[in-house]
Amino acid sequence: MKKSLLALALGFVGAGASYASSVTLYGIIEEGVLYTKGKHQDATVQLKSAHDLGSRWGIKGAEDLGNGNQVGFTLEAGFSPDNGATANTTYGANAFTRESILWIQNDKLGRLAFGRAATLGSGLGSYDMQTGYAFMNGYGLIGWDNCMNNFLRVNNAVIYRSPNWSGWTLGLMYSNGVKDDTAKWSKNQHYYGAGLKYAQGPWKSSLILEMETKNKETDPQTKPKYTINYGVEYNTGSWTPMFTYRWVDQEGNVKGHKFGLSAIIPYASGRFKVAAAYQFGNDERITGRSDKITHWQVGAAYEYSLSKRTVIKPFIGYAGSGKGWKEYGYVNDGNIYNAWQAYIGMHHFF
Repeated sequence: MKKSLLALALGFVGAGASYASSVTLYGIIEEGVLYTKGKHQDATVQLKSAHDLGSRWGIKGAEDLGNGNQVGFTLEAGFSPDNGATANTTYGANAFTRESILWIQNDKLGRLAFGRAATLGSGLGSYDMQTGYAFMNGYGLIGWDNCMNNFLRVNNAVIYRSPNWSGWTLGLMYSNGVKDDTAKWSKNQHYYGAGLKYAQGPWKSSLILEMETKNKETDPQTKPKYTINYGVEYNTGSWTPMFTYRWVDQEGNVKGHKFGLSAIIPYASGRFKVAAAYQFGNDERITGRSDKITHWQVGAAYEYSLSKRTVIKPFIGYAGSGKGWKEYGYVNDGNIYNAWQAYIGMHHFF
């Protein structure tokens, strides 16, 4: 249950003390049982946290400065409830692994934010703009990032989000150092993102352009990675069909195209989610044979609401790939050769 904590002691007693006008403690906890069976691999059964929604707890607050101005913050930490470990630690994040942001906002000019955040095309976080797929990040083999990973979270970010202009929103993001920014500027690992999103009536759509350069001290020969993400969805009133597309170009790694069709169909006290996606391209890490790759995935889930804050979710999905990836030796959730997954889990918002 969300709890509004008025006058939380962010300030100190004494002269000059101040506090946020409102602070909220919130979170999600998810746990389930996951069965996976890949071709020529042993079947596994595991207690699986964050198969769909990442478990987290956070604190966020805002202060009204008057005249349409606000200042606020978000501090959000990820964790794995099955073992208590810290989650989402990519690029060395420690306490607040999912988001750590200070922002200032004007009603007419938009919001400017600073810190650690999920990228525009990640499908995660406060500043994500991605649309068009029912299983954006979760559900393992059927997730949109399966076999074509996008940028996830970056440190040292500066973010701009525009006001809503008749349904249109502009997002810009830059990271001065995806991991750290202690080296010479030209040698840091930088992220650049620009997105345009439309949400008006039954329509949602987005176009996101992203690029990440590599640290030239640790990866002097690695070229930048580029992605384009496009999505569109339309709520007919009885169901929501979706289409999404991703293009990735990363020299020395995966280059290719991915297309996804999916839908969300409300039923009883829950909703069905179904999806299929196909990918083709090249993986330049494959040597001694053709580097052509193909990949396909299908899946379905039913998310049933036990209450306003608790949802139970059965799921089944399949992913297959051409022999190029089989011979390269992929045997994990990201790139697995001909595998099934079945899952039953539950998440709870608080």
